Amino acid sequence: MTRRINIILARHGETSANAQNMMQGSLVNLPLNDLGRRQAAALAEGMKDKKIDWILTSQLNRAIETASYVSKYHSAVPVFRDERLNEISWGKADGKDNKTIGPIVKSVTGAWVAGDFDARIPDGESANECKERILAAFADLLHKARKRNYENVFVCIHGRIMRVIMSVLVDKDLRTMERFTHANCCYHQLEVEVEDDAEALPDPWTLKFKPVCIDARDHLVALQRPRI
Repeated sequence: MTRRINIILARHGETSANAQNMMQGSLVNLPLNDLGRRQAAALAEGMKDKKIDWILTSQLNRAIETASYVSKYHSAVPVFRDERLNEISWGKADGKDNKTIGPIVKSVTGAWVAGDFDARIPDGESANECKERILAAFADLLHKARKRNYENVFVCIHGRIMRVIMSVLVDKDLRTMERFTHANCCYHQLEVEVEDDAEALPDPWTLKFKPVCIDARDHLVALQRPRI
C-alpha cells in the first residue's frame, strides 16, 4: 500500500537584503522587514484553513520568522528546523550588491543550465552539493511523515533552494531550475506517493512528485512585487 503526502513549499517574506537587491544566501541571516512581515501574515491567512500536520523551516531567521506566522494558526503542530533546507551559499557573493556581483552569479547559473552542476561562486556551493543535501532532507522528511502519520507538511525555505527542489524532485533535472518563478511568500504544492509499510528511507529521486500548484500568490495580491 502507498500513502499520499502533500507538501507545501513556501518562500520566506522580504528582508532588507531583498529590498536592496543584495545576494542573500546562507551566509546572510536577516530578519523580515515590514513588508516581509505583512507578506508572512498574508501567507498565514492563506494557510489558516489548510490541514497542516508538520511545519519545517531552514535554520535561517527569515524562514523561521515567516513560519512563525503560519504556526499561530496551527499552534498544536510541531515545528522542526533543518539546516539542510538552508538557502544556497553564494560564497564571496553573499551580501553583495546584485549590480556588482550579478554577472558572476549569472555565469554560474548559466553553467548550471548548461549542465555543469559543479560550477560555483568562490567559497560557495555548487548545484550538485545543494541537490545532495536536499535529497537527504526529503528522504528524512518523507520517512518521518510516514512514521508519524503526517499527510500535510508545510516547509518554509528560500528562493534558490526552492528552484533546486523543484528541478530535482519534479523534473529530475537541475538544468530546469530557471523555469520556476517565485516571489516572497509564494508557495508551490506537491503530492507524492510513498510506500506505507517500508522501513527503509525513501529515495526521493525515484519518486514521482506531482505539482498541484506552482508559484501560488493569490494571497499576496495587495502586496505583490513584479514576477522575477
